[in-house]
Amino acid sequence: MKLAARILRVFPEAWLVGGALRDALRKKPFKDIDLAVPPSADFRRRVERLAGELDAACFLLDEETQVWRLTSRKKNGLQLDIMPFVGGSLKSDLARRDFTVNALACRLSPADDLKAAPRAGGFTFKPARNAVTDLFGGLRDLKAKKLVLVSPGVFAADPVRLLRAFRIASAVGLAIAPAALKAVKKHAPLIRRTAQERVREELLRLLESPESHRWLALMHQYGLLTAVFPDLAPQETCATAYYGKGGVLKHTLLVLQRMDYLFENLPACLPQHKKAGDQLPAPRLLKFAALLHDIAKPPKAAMIKGRLRFFGHEEFGAQMTQKVMEDLRFSRDEIRLVTKIIGAHLRPGNLAANDQISDRAMFRFFRTMGEHTVPLLALSWADHASYISEAQLGKFRPRLQAAPAPLKPGLPYNSPQKTLRYMQVLNLLFRTYVKKSMRLRSARLIDGNDVIKTLRVAEGPRVGELLDKVQLLQFEGKVKTREQALKALKGMRPGS
Repeated sequence: MKLAARILRVFPEAWLVGGALRDALRKKPFKDIDLAVPPSADFRRRVERLAGELDAACFLLDEETQVWRLTSRKKNGLQLDIMPFVGGSLKSDLARRDFTVNALACRLSPADDLKAAPRAGGFTFKPARNAVTDLFGGLRDLKAKKLVLVSPGVFAADPVRLLRAFRIASAVGLAIAPAALKAVKKHAPLIRRTAQERVREELLRLLESPESHRWLALMHQYGLLTAVFPDLAPQETCATAYYGKGGVLKHTLLVLQRMDYLFENLPACLPQHKKAGDQLPAPRLLKFAALLHDIAKPPKAAMIKGRLRFFGHEEFGAQMTQKVMEDLRFSRDEIRLVTKIIGAHLRPGNLAANDQISDRAMFRFFRTMGEHTVPLLALSWADHASYISEAQLGKFRPRLQAAPAPLKPGLPYNSPQKTLRYMQVLNLLFRTYVKKSMRLRSARLIDGNDVIKTLRVAEGPRVGELLDKVQLLQFEGKVKTREQALKALKGMRPGS
């Protein structure tokens, strides 16, 4: 039996609404099914019956609006949200929605075919246009690719819609109408009243856009970015002599732009990225790190010997970022990753400042950063790439994998040649890390007991130093087996 017919056995009148219908009209697959039905005294019992029909778990998602979520017990199966009409009728329900392209409804019939599309990761549906109820001009706006408010009170009713406007526009390819942008500017402060988990989810979904930098720049233009992140507001007037108009915030958005560029051009920018496996985190998390990587520059800005410096901004930035991420209810693993690479984001550049990058220096860098090496290099890549134009970056791309040559003395901080050399070092570090499989080789061939037994030394820091020496030999390829490691250890005097 078709899915629509199975739904209608339990709810004789059911309407496909919201993003599901919007995407169906765009002939795009949709992951979740959104249904609205007439209110009834036995609504909950019907929901539970439908869950049984579809072999799905069900739970109350929103008590106020009585939204229930049904999730298939099968892997990668159905997710369906169902709710009674808000206000008791379809008209009142559509009137309380956010944007006209989401205020559309199509009544299901038993003949309708809600098809699973496994390859696309969702469902497809072909609604007849004359079967769509459109009370607010949503079809017209969808065709014109415009995001228009259903009513002036949309954002006041639910402030998370401020972020949703940018997220939907980015995902669907819509231009936000001028009146909607004006309303964003007016209501931006309301975002602080929204549950932070909802803010986080909208932000992360927005950062999935390949042009996330453009949407965050638009958010800033209308006051929403700094309403969400008040700590970014001082960046705009900080170091304008250094970065130009817009100060540190201009640089921040450029870094985000380069992160978008990196993920859209991974094979050309980091040819070995596939070999890094799961060590390269989800793009949206690295983009979030890019957004906050210089959060502490304003509080750490100081004139020292006539030069503006930001000493300690990376470590303090990690602390500030931790507070922001805790407030937004990120997971502990996500907080650990982002704060670790923000706190160390100057390390690759400091290493690149040396004329020669020795095996010993790389080994120490990899040992210190461990599993955070690859995400740190990605953040540093975007940071350094922000100092050259996109046209220059395109010209430099064929040379990014070349061996870094020593820099000529006296080059300014923003010299394109200096940037190229730094990015070549980053690529060298990335290639070396992947080639030597540092994560897989992190398990030492010998341990502290071997050192104590072989050299007859007491427990203490010296044991760790000797283990590091053996691991360095392993990194350099001079030691490959336990037997070779023990032989090398025997050649080390306890006091050497």
